[in-house]
Amino acid sequence: MTSIPCPHCEQKTFNWWHKYRTGKWGILRCSQCTGRVCAQPIVLAVLYFAYVWDVVLFGYLAYLDSLWYLLVMLVGWLILDYFSVYIPLTPLRSPSGAALSDKQPSDPKQDS
Repeated sequence: MTSIPCPHCEQKTFNWWHKYRTGKWGILRCSQCTGRVCAQPIVLAVLYFAYVWDVVLFGYLAYLDSLWYLLVMLVGWLILDYFSVYIPLTPLRSPSGAALSDKQPSDPKQDS
């Protein structure tokens, strides 16, 4: 069940599990246009800062006060995992550095 469009070709080629994997710094490849796709890196960095904050704060509170804070940390972790599915996808350039729409002609005579 593919329901998420590729940023390159706008075809619905990704499912929610693929989208969840991009929230873990995964890179996907579109089955239609073979374009590479990842989650927005800046938004993902902010989300991972929230993960670290969650673990440090509630881990420290669990160490000092009560182990109930470990349960709060787990709930916070699950909420952040839920939000990671809604990070927008962004297209990546090809490994050679050119965008997919900037493909060079295959015939060298066409350059002249």
